[in-house]
Amino acid sequence: MRTFSLTRRDGASLTGYEAGGEGPPLLLANGLGGPVSAFRHQLTHFGRRYRVLTWDYRGLYGSGSSRPPARVDMQAHAEDLEDLLTQAGAEKPILVGWSMGVQVVLELVRLRPRLASRLVLINGTYRTPLSNLRVPGAGYVLPGLIERARTHHALGQRVVRRLSRSRRAADWVRRLHLVSPAVPTDELLELARDFQTIDLEVYLRTLSALHRHDASSALSGVTAPTLVVTGARDPLFSPRLAEDFVARLPRAELYVVPKGTHYAPLEFPELINARIDRFLSESG
Repeated sequence: MRTFSLTRRDGASLTGYEAGGEGPPLLLANGLGGPVSAFRHQLTHFGRRYRVLTWDYRGLYGSGSSRPPARVDMQAHAEDLEDLLTQAGAEKPILVGWSMGVQVVLELVRLRPRLASRLVLINGTYRTPLSNLRVPGAGYVLPGLIERARTHHALGQRVVRRLSRSRRAADWVRRLHLVSPAVPTDELLELARDFQTIDLEVYLRTLSALHRHDASSALSGVTAPTLVVTGARDPLFSPRLAEDFVARLPRAELYVVPKGTHYAPLEFPELINARIDRFLSESG
């Protein structure tokens, strides 16, 4: 995997990644807090036949800096993505979004309706995401909790680092089915090691901006063939919500991973990669 740098029009510095060879461009838009290693199964699989591109969101991981980014809203991330594709010379890319990446991809579609050749939208929604959580009043309570957490982000950073090193915490995440037990504890700890380096204040600012974002009006501009993927046990994006999503798109199909949670690409990469292969073959 190769890295490259991009300086945005507002001065934000981004780190991008490229894998694969001379095939059609395939762009991976990550979930919030997801390091590039979260896409390792997709980078390996699709890198055999596609030119795979991805990047770290502004202010996070390789795109972090001593000066926090002025903007972390979804339009800023979509503009980052647009500039990244332009710099890479990636025309008519396949856009694959996971979780927050779905919102970023839809925002780019709003800006550039005919940019993408096909869309793959995984474990994500077009509406305000936290409102979908299966907890009464979550959409009203969580934004306030996020803002309170921002004022104590330094303490939160220390807690995150401690939990990220805990095998017991990783085991409980699996036992509570927040992530499928199909993901080994060691793999969770590997991802958690990357998460230790995250700027929690930028992360929480971005989470707050994500909750305020609604991409409903972007759906009318989606003309590319689209595959919507979710997990049967996803607490944020249930199969019922996915069916509603598909019904609002003119050329969409749905795939539900039977035991998948919100982290289905990590839990069942072979199933999801094979289903994406089939979709790309049949639609292209």
